[in-house]
Amino acid sequence: MNAPYSRRPWLRWAAPGAALAVIIAGSQAAAHWPADAATNLPPRTAAQLLTDVQRAQPTALSGTVTAKMSLGLPDLPTSGGNPTDPLTLLSGTHQAKVWYDGDRQARVAVLGDSAETDIVSNDKGLWVWQSADRSVLHVAEPSGAKGFNAYGDHARSDDRARLPEQLSTPEGVAAWALKMLDPTTSVTTTSNDRVAGRAAYELVLAPKTSNTKIGSIRIAIDADHHIPLRAQVFARGANKPAVNVGFSSISFTKPSASRFDFTPPPGAKVTTPKKALHAAPKAVRHDRLGGTANTELPRVVGKAWSSVLVGKVPTKPAANTKDRSLQDALKLLPEVSGSWGHGRLLDTALFSAVITDDGHFAVGAVQPATLYAALGRN
Repeated sequence: MNAPYSRRPWLRWAAPGAALAVIIAGSQAAAHWPADAATNLPPRTAAQLLTDVQRAQPTALSGTVTAKMSLGLPDLPTSGGNPTDPLTLLSGTHQAKVWYDGDRQARVAVLGDSAETDIVSNDKGLWVWQSADRSVLHVAEPSGAKGFNAYGDHARSDDRARLPEQLSTPEGVAAWALKMLDPTTSVTTTSNDRVAGRAAYELVLAPKTSNTKIGSIRIAIDADHHIPLRAQVFARGANKPAVNVGFSSISFTKPSASRFDFTPPPGAKVTTPKKALHAAPKAVRHDRLGGTANTELPRVVGKAWSSVLVGKVPTKPAANTKDRSLQDALKLLPEVSGSWGHGRLLDTALFSAVITDDGHFAVGAVQPATLYAALGRN
């Protein structure tokens, strides 16, 4: 990727949209995009469009991102109205307001029915405000640092991928999909799309392999600024997207500097890590994020579209609301078993996931049988 976005990768993904993940919101308003008339742009090849995206410079913008998740999930319990709860983000319609100054400051307001989460990056560091429990997380930016990503780690070119981000912003989906470009992928383009009133090219990625649940991914790229405006993920054989996330409105006017100011509201509980998370050893970071120092690092089994992420769920010292929400959700899922053991299966239009009784997991855009095979090799 280009140097400016490599220094602050979370701005590249969060500014246009988180993220899971990873990064959107919980409004239940109906998602729709304006029925813009088609446009006619000069044709560009897939290679030219990819080069445009990689060379795109940071661009000041503000707008509204709307996401509709139609994964076929059952009704799952959530944790008290928090719009960034992972179980909330994986279903229904969501909305977020975004602002970016084109340099170092960004703000994402994740909107819920009765709560809001704000993520603010400014010259005082990273702020995360959650109105549901009136809490503020503040990670100060160290002297001389080149930037933070959305998780408080020092920005690096090899930032770990996180599913919520990848499914909750147009660029998050695009970044994940573009990693799949190899001989197993068919790539085509169109030049007559419009998104949020903007002329756009569309890049269409289709797996050549049948060993995936994904039929195609369509990425709309702004013709002038070369950033993804919308990403749609279609299940194999489907004519409607299972994931539809994009700008419903956008402006490339630089937001007011005051938009990036943040002062904790009166009575808010402010938490500041004693040591910057980016400076801590990897095992310690896992511990502070709720896991144990000997947490198994996830690994990938398989390649490209048929790959499976296998790992172990971090153990936590004490149950909290989110833990109980997850446990309640797991109880609603069907039990499965095999030579790999016993567990619970989540099988959706785009991906499958298994969590075993002994705390291991496997997840991928594949059929459950592929997960079972990956667990058997664990």
